[in-house]
Amino acid sequence: MGLRERKKATTRRALQRAAVRLAVERGSEHVTVDDIAAAADVSKRTFFNYFSSKEEAIVGDGPPRPDDEARAVFVAHGPTGDLLDDLKIFLLSPLADSDAEDLGQRLADVHERKRLAQREPHLVPRVMAAFADMERYVGESVAERLGEDPDDIRPQIVASLGITAMRFSMRRLQTHAGADGSADARDDVSELRALFDQAFDALRRTFRPAA
Repeated sequence: MGLRERKKATTRRALQRAAVRLAVERGSEHVTVDDIAAAADVSKRTFFNYFSSKEEAIVGDGPPRPDDEARAVFVAHGPTGDLLDDLKIFLLSPLADSDAEDLGQRLADVHERKRLAQREPHLVPRVMAAFADMERYVGESVAERLGEDPDDIRPQIVASLGITAMRFSMRRLQTHAGADGSADARDDVSELRALFDQAFDALRRTFRPAA
């Protein structure tokens, strides 16, 4: 991304982080757009350049989405030619440019939103919609790679497996962090990648054709 795009992405993340932090602290009904904008050190007008409502900012964008470059490589049967390996690399690609601190904050935000949704069930449909949007994007990418329609069963099943592996890995990482009594595990990019590897290895062993 260019400098302008990076600044916009930084502002968007700052607004989302402020929104979820305030919602966890006060309850979403006690948070206003003015509160979120002030916490992110931007104007109310700037807030509405990014989000249409406080609920949209609180729920956020869902899981990190692969960019157009990663999608083009995946659709072109890259980088390895193996569908399962390439799907794993495709889903992990948003982490390639993330340092440990940024990744840790993203994971912490996901964890906070999960807690918030458990406490405020009216947010659950919005949270689920964010994951559904990601799954739809992955399904369309798989369909293009396979030369099939996005509504066909195979692209949708493959996408669902990939998203499930992602959610499992993130949940497992958060569980490890909680068991250790520390947030350090959330900052460990290597551990998240290792968990992703384990999840996909389990899928491969389960669905490997019999010799």
